[in-house]
Amino acid sequence: MRSIIITILLFSSFIASSQDYKNAARLSVGDYWGVQYKRMFTQERGMTAAFQVNSKGAQLTGLRVFHTPAFPAKSSQWFFGYGYGAHFAYRTKVESRNVFRPFAPPIVNKGNFFSPGLDGYVTLEHRFLKYPFTLSADFIPGFEFFGPNFFRLNMDNFSFSAAFIF
Repeated sequence: MRSIIITILLFSSFIASSQDYKNAARLSVGDYWGVQYKRMFTQERGMTAAFQVNSKGAQLTGLRVFHTPAFPAKSSQWFFGYGYGAHFAYRTKVESRNVFRPFAPPIVNKGNFFSPGLDGYVTLEHRFLKYPFTLSADFIPGFEFFGPNFFRLNMDNFSFSAAFIF
């Protein structure tokens, strides 16, 4: 009987904390696969640290994020997020396109490239009110400096994320 009461108390604490969360551990899949940790300082502002990997390399990203209700008149479970940040990337293969010849095949540079960059952040997040989970669609476009082309626009960082919040 005692273990049942403890289990109910723990479960109810997860439910109570899932509505407005402070921390989130996220797994993301898409063009990049990765793990993220999000810390919310208030309901609207927070920070995110992400480590992402794909077949062309890896990157470590830090983001400043802001959240606002996406559909306040319809639902209190959907949130729109936006923000900015920076990353440091290691690439083994970089594909570039000529903007003046959009249908030409990409230029492929192979090697070891380290490049810092600046990022934007846009997300649509669904928070479950009864359970400590969120689902989101994330887009993190960025600029990279000091790679094989010195300057590169990275627009392929789109992923879906599932998070455990606590």
